[in-house]
Amino acid sequence: MLVTLTLLGAAGALAAEKISSVRVWNAPQHTRVVFDLTGPVSHHLFTLDNPDRVVIDIPQAEKTKALDLVDFKGGPLVNVRSAPQANGDLRVVLDLERAVNPKSFLLAPKDQYGHRLVIDLEKTGATRVPPTQRTASRPKSFSDMGSGRDIVVAVDAGHGGEDPGAIGPSGTREKDVVLQIARRIYHVLKAEQGIKPVLIRTGDYFIPLAERREKARREFNADLFVSVHADAFDNRRARGASVFALSRSGATSTLARVLAERENQSDAIGGVNIDHNDEMVTSVIYDLAMEGSMEHSIKVGSMVLREMGQVTHLHKKHLEQAGFAVLKSPDIPSILVETGFISNPGEERNLRSQSHQVKLSRAIGQGIISYFDQHPPPGTYFALRKQQQRAQQHRIARGETLSEIAQRYRVDLTALMQYNRLDNTDLIRVGQVLRIPNS
Repeated sequence: MLVTLTLLGAAGALAAEKISSVRVWNAPQHTRVVFDLTGPVSHHLFTLDNPDRVVIDIPQAEKTKALDLVDFKGGPLVNVRSAPQANGDLRVVLDLERAVNPKSFLLAPKDQYGHRLVIDLEKTGATRVPPTQRTASRPKSFSDMGSGRDIVVAVDAGHGGEDPGAIGPSGTREKDVVLQIARRIYHVLKAEQGIKPVLIRTGDYFIPLAERREKARREFNADLFVSVHADAFDNRRARGASVFALSRSGATSTLARVLAERENQSDAIGGVNIDHNDEMVTSVIYDLAMEGSMEHSIKVGSMVLREMGQVTHLHKKHLEQAGFAVLKSPDIPSILVETGFISNPGEERNLRSQSHQVKLSRAIGQGIISYFDQHPPPGTYFALRKQQQRAQQHRIARGETLSEIAQRYRVDLTALMQYNRLDNTDLIRVGQVLRIPNS
């Protein structure tokens, strides 16, 4: 009988799940703690204060060295303690430097990950609101503005944190190179007067797909959303950059469909609480707004693709469309830029190269600037500049002289000639268009 009980005890010990590793990801509004598990578990979470702590009890779990090797990375988490309880539970205590709003959920195995327990330590007062509960963004109507506002471009580096994205033959992670490229695009656009770029992801942490576009819409009221990625395909010979817009009626190619399906799995890999479903309210207004934004998405995407074709090989010479979830903003033109195939050894080297990243970011930035030069949103600096350029021109009529034109516009004759690159020997002709400098 004693032997039987001993064997049963040993079997019970073997059945206990273990925490195999712990990862910490710090984001601006929250810190995510991920426990990798050897199997499915249940858990109970509660908080304590004086000092601030989050306590997680995991039934039938076993303490491992992983809990003693946590890299805190400078966030609110300052220590992790753990100990087995008399009832067989494993108690894990997260010591904090300040109070937080903790959220927890379990993730089933997906791709390179097994079972995971996710604890989000959100800043107090910064609880994320599901997209379906948010109010509508204010319309981009600026007819009452006296001066031109900046155009806001939201640059989104794909993946991040738990979600590495595609991984190249040499181990290059998509999440790392696209963040580098996104930062370079940011600086290209920042140098252009009248454009205000913003980064959706500023570090190595995960943001759900719906939250990325919601940040662009609600937090930044962006005029354009650009998501930066790097392709991967089973065939390592596949190469070339691509630009995608949203399609609501199927992908334009098999590869477009495959890439969209892979990118749309990001939430399952990065970790999203299933209570926060991504839902869009279907309505006539929504459909009309989506059609308008898709039309402009195709225009800006085509210009970006054309500029990229000057500095890198293109997978296809035309813009493609597919059902990318991150592009489903009803009121913001949105494009997804695949900077190359990270699964191709040669393009993986290029994507790591600083010089290649600079060329790509300049091309993408120039495509965006060219689009807004042609299609400036009302009330922006770009729109007012375009109006001014149109207004400050004069078509020469029969009998007019340069001095008369200069006097009419109250500008210096010499300045008028220099502005139009004229000298005393040049003749002016009827129908010639002169640019008028500011008086």
